Amino acid sequence: MKRLALAALLALTATPSFAVPMCYAPRGGNVVIFEFEIGKMGESERATFYENKLRMRGIDARQTTFWNGCIQTNVRENGRISMRFYDPWSLEEVPVN
Repeated sequence: MKRLALAALLALTATPSFAVPMCYAPRGGNVVIFEFEIGKMGESERATFYENKLRMRGIDARQTTFWNGCIQTNVRENGRISMRFYDPWSLEEVPVN
């Protein structure tokens, strides 16, 4: 019985590691084609660039950073702020679970 409880505990603690979004390759769907070369931009310039692209799509993005190749941003919606991840190629939301 103790082994079963220990196995269940280990499974529960290991589960969040599988819920990590990854955005290193283009996903299918609506791929955004940029008609200019981004060039050498710093992380803050790229974050501003993607915030503007998300805002053009009606997403109120704030405090944008990059994580595992994804755009990580805080989105204000209905007075609440939630952290969301977006694919930089398609600008579609990446599910965490």
